[in-house]
Amino acid sequence: MPREIPVNPGRRSLLGVIVAGIAACFASGLVEAGRAMLNVAVPTGKWKSLRLKDLPQDAWVTVQITTDGKIDVIFIHQDELAKFPAAVNPAFQGTVERSMSFKVVIPKAGTYHVILDNRKGTTERTVRLDIEAQRGPAGRNDTAPPKVDPKKEQRI
Repeated sequence: MPREIPVNPGRRSLLGVIVAGIAACFASGLVEAGRAMLNVAVPTGKWKSLRLKDLPQDAWVTVQITTDGKIDVIFIHQDELAKFPAAVNPAFQGTVERSMSFKVVIPKAGTYHVILDNRKGTTERTVRLDIEAQRGPAGRNDTAPPKVDPKKEQRI
């Protein structure tokens, strides 16, 4: 069962470590899936990025979002982050008013970001994210997902 992780400015680096740790264990083949629940405050006129490191191609990432008001959500590859906030080519883009979820099949391996964009907002937004990553089905590429050894499985 994932645990809730409250985030405030003093714990921002902890947030990155937790999300990156889940993705790193997932990418290393030690686990077939990773999951995290996060609470994030996004100030008025600002945006925040949550990093998911080293996701393999064809992995599935599901993001469930609950918020106290309207906020834009963008899911992009690391290469696109350098262009943001100018026009980007996202794997997903949408606007949340209360809650939504989306699922993305990772088109190319690498680090991805969930951007919570409150630049158009008039009040701070509190956002709750439930992020789950899972290896894609075997057969879409030449290698099957690694087998999980229960003795070596790492849980976060």
